[in-house]
Amino acid sequence: MEARDTKGKIVKETFPSEMVSIVGDIFAGIVLSIIIVSFESFLILILIIPALLSLRGNLSGPFIARTSRDLIIGEFNLKSWFENVLATYALALITAIAIGILSIFLNLLLIRLFLFHIGLLIVIPIISILLTLSVSIPCSTALNFFAFKRGLDPNNIVNPIMTAIDDFLTVISFYLAIIMLGVP
Repeated sequence: MEARDTKGKIVKETFPSEMVSIVGDIFAGIVLSIIIVSFESFLILILIIPALLSLRGNLSGPFIARTSRDLIIGEFNLKSWFENVLATYALALITAIAIGILSIFLNLLLIRLFLFHIGLLIVIPIISILLTLSVSIPCSTALNFFAFKRGLDPNNIVNPIMTAIDDFLTVISFYLAIIMLGVP
């Protein structure tokens, strides 16, 4: 009986946040398609988007899980949280550079479109992911605390909700980065 209650609780906690995730991702996709299609360099920029969205999830997910774990086991403290933040930013920088290098390679190999300085393909993912994480980290930390204080399992709630928020933030950050850098 206890296992059935646990399964029911997981479904009750997770389903609403999954619905938020689905609606948020659809909204982020609509916003992305509206803002990016007008750029002259659309064919180059579209190379970066899937990797950025994947990177965001691969960075935010572990950050959220580590914060949730620390809250649940009672070992959350500012030192471990700050180390978690630094590790997340370090991984973000390394991976954003890799995304940029790969997009340069793909552009040279497949598309061969040179509408702006090719080095910007490294700078765009760096700015985008750093802007996203600068909002995402405090937001996910606060959401973890809120869920935990309400007696909910943050592992069931925070990740799906933050997926929607982070995807939207990534789209907006990507747009801001290309505007700031003057990409045509």
